Amino acid sequence: MRYSKFIPLILIFLIFSSGCLVKEPAKVEINIDKNAVKEGDIFHIIVKVNNTGKVAITGVNLYLSNPEFKILQTPSLQEPLKVGEIVELIWIVQAPSNPGRYMLKASVEIVDELQRTWGGFYKELIINVVEKESEIPSFGSLSVNVVSPEKVEGGNEFGVDIQLKNTGSGPITLREISIKLLEGMEIVREPDVPTNILPGEEHGLSYVLKAPYIPEEGYMAISILYIENGEEKRELKNKFIKIIWKPWSYDNETLRLAYEEEYYWIQLPYLVDGFWKEKFNSTSRIDRGLLRNISISLVKNATSEVEAAKAVYDMIKSRYALGDVTTTTNPSNILPQNRISYEEGTLLFTGILRSLNIPARVVTFYNGEDCTENAIAEFYSAGKWHVVDFKRGFFGPREEYIATPHFPRIYQMMTNEAYNLVAHAPEEEKGHEHLDVSPEYLANIEESLKKVVSERLDPPVRPKLSIVLINMNQNERIFALFLFASAPEAELNMVFQKADPKSLATNVDALYKFYKDKPWPEDFRKYWNILAEVYK
Repeated sequence: MRYSKFIPLILIFLIFSSGCLVKEPAKVEINIDKNAVKEGDIFHIIVKVNNTGKVAITGVNLYLSNPEFKILQTPSLQEPLKVGEIVELIWIVQAPSNPGRYMLKASVEIVDELQRTWGGFYKELIINVVEKESEIPSFGSLSVNVVSPEKVEGGNEFGVDIQLKNTGSGPITLREISIKLLEGMEIVREPDVPTNILPGEEHGLSYVLKAPYIPEEGYMAISILYIENGEEKRELKNKFIKIIWKPWSYDNETLRLAYEEEYYWIQLPYLVDGFWKEKFNSTSRIDRGLLRNISISLVKNATSEVEAAKAVYDMIKSRYALGDVTTTTNPSNILPQNRISYEEGTLLFTGILRSLNIPARVVTFYNGEDCTENAIAEFYSAGKWHVVDFKRGFFGPREEYIATPHFPRIYQMMTNEAYNLVAHAPEEEKGHEHLDVSPEYLANIEESLKKVVSERLDPPVRPKLSIVLINMNQNERIFALFLFASAPEAELNMVFQKADPKSLATNVDALYKFYKDKPWPEDFRKYWNILAEVYK
């Protein structure tokens, strides 16, 4: 059949909010720590959210009207904000590189636990960007200087030194000093903080922090609340830090501490189970010494599992001609070949990563008998699994893999057909030895897809997404999100700019009803192209 355009089949009355919930979901205050900043320097947008609604708040998003202002670090809610609770979130923003007086509209979007979005919270800000530090007016008499290292090895302790000086003529009373840490960091030791600082006095405060066993980078925000001349003031400072984590340089005791239960995926001796051994008449036992010797030079400049894995992935892609014929499961036998299958590439990749002390595993389909189809690799970094799919050319976090045009068919096979995704966990290489990881892929899939699609949409059209989805059932919403996630970003924004939400929802619904019981294509862009044609 050929489809050039879908005529809306039914009229869907879209509502912008639940009819029974008319109470304002939150009270929002938006402030900045300074309205004058040196060109290219950093300032902070501080958002205080008071949940005055009827359900918990799960997300707070900030949008800036001028793209010359760059958001360098976005905070997140550590847990849902319950009714009656208040939270303060701090965005770190970089000013433009050109001096001038800028009008900046800061808009806040609230997301509640019912997946509804609420807008209308904004503030018009005036930011003066200047050439010289001397052009910035003095805010208070407390001078603050922070010293800390720029790079730290995972698991190590390091110091943060805060130097305070009263440059005014009257006393300063310190109310609170706090450090917003990166994920996983902890304060090991903190100093006694003086209550008052007299004119001309200096105080040095030394904190000892511990870096987590994960690679990450970002800004630590140091907040100092104080009272000067009866007025409460606040000084915010940032220190950028990068945590380096090279598991190939650590012993087993440290690795067990760092990875906890995921350490299991380092020490397993085999890559795939006994079914593979029988089918291909070869063992998948790992020769760690051999694989480590040939790969350690690949990762000499890597500072994380992801960088190391990418170096291994690139080596396999460039060194081997990849195809469909599998002859062995033994990575030592795969290594010297010139032509290997996608499955053999997956096995070699997984074996090398384990030899580098990175948790890694082979994931395949399992239909109750065969467990060799759709082989992909997963490796663990910074608290989440990443996917490597040699056949489809994908390397990235699992949530991004779920948002590729190839995953909808995998999803359909898991939910409508007799297939599971399993991670091979062979301890003896006898029979089927694997764990069902389908629930990991299906858990929160709607939320994960919506997040990816929202990030690809331009801020002006982003609110339309919730309006399009609001009257759909869960299956329809997931279909719609797969559709939008499959789209090229430019086309996605073009459709959302042109389309009326009601019309777009109707056309998506027509596609869903026509195709829901048919086998979906390997590339879901086939369905997106049908929808996009309506709006071109």
